[in-house]
Amino acid sequence: MMKKIGNRGFVKGVFLLFVLVAVVFAGISFGKPYYRYYKLGAFTKDFMKLDSGSIGEYGNTGGLRKNIMDNAAELNVPLSEKNLEIKIVNKFVYVKATWSETVDFWGYYQKKLDFVMEKDY
Repeated sequence: MMKKIGNRGFVKGVFLLFVLVAVVFAGISFGKPYYRYYKLGAFTKDFMKLDSGSIGEYGNTGGLRKNIMDNAAELNVPLSEKNLEIKIVNKFVYVKATWSETVDFWGYYQKKLDFVMEKDY
């Protein structure tokens, strides 16, 4: 006796596979901006630790600004110079950077993510 395809769970399996692919895609799409945020913060903190003497003593933030902007460009973070703020107070260095990214799900749904990175050393 021949069985129909639907009786063996073929449609259910295909639907489950489709849902699984959609969930993985959503996770990767949301994960990338947060990964870039974490990596830029880690690079910034590392550079502040390595070069804190020359930054704090001389008040020269050009090297730090250039390094942060280079790392942002390398990580594809849409950070502009006007959204990067570096302050030196009593030999402490404070860095604040803000940017936004939009996550797009096949053109049906778009979510804007706002990031604020604040580091001090």
